[in-house]
Amino acid sequence: MQASQVIVRVEIISKGLEPKINAFLKSIEFVRSDANFNVYIAQVENVNFFIIVYVDDFILVCNNKDKLLQMKEKLSRKFKMKYLCDLHFFLGMEVERDRAQCLFYINKIGYVKEILKCFCMEDYKAIEVPLDPKTKLKKNVNKDDEMVKVLYQ
Repeated sequence: MQASQVIVRVEIISKGLEPKINAFLKSIEFVRSDANFNVYIAQVENVNFFIIVYVDDFILVCNNKDKLLQMKEKLSRKFKMKYLCDLHFFLGMEVERDRAQCLFYINKIGYVKEILKCFCMEDYKAIEVPLDPKTKLKKNVNKDDEMVKVLYQ
């Protein structure tokens, strides 16, 4: 996103609003993501909006602070909301913001530790993987290329 990234977390006070939230967001030109039905996306006047809905929380992400505040106002007129804070934790993941670099970092270590604890594996030792951790993976943009069929062990 652009230099003025903004992300906030708000709580919707009223319960059972999923159909109303869906209808309202569609009415203001948000499109529900095919990849994840909890994510809504809109682009208005070169401003990108992402709204992530999880139970009674909204995560608002926008590349323009003024437009984000306008969207918060629009949502608060429709739904009873309270502003919780800038986002630091969500679904067990830590979210860090580097304002100088205009970047977000998502750290899943707390989430991973919780999963390991559930399976009584928190004392297991890490092992090396045969991939350089600094390797940057890229999405295959050529859809004609088929993945090479290789047997895995």
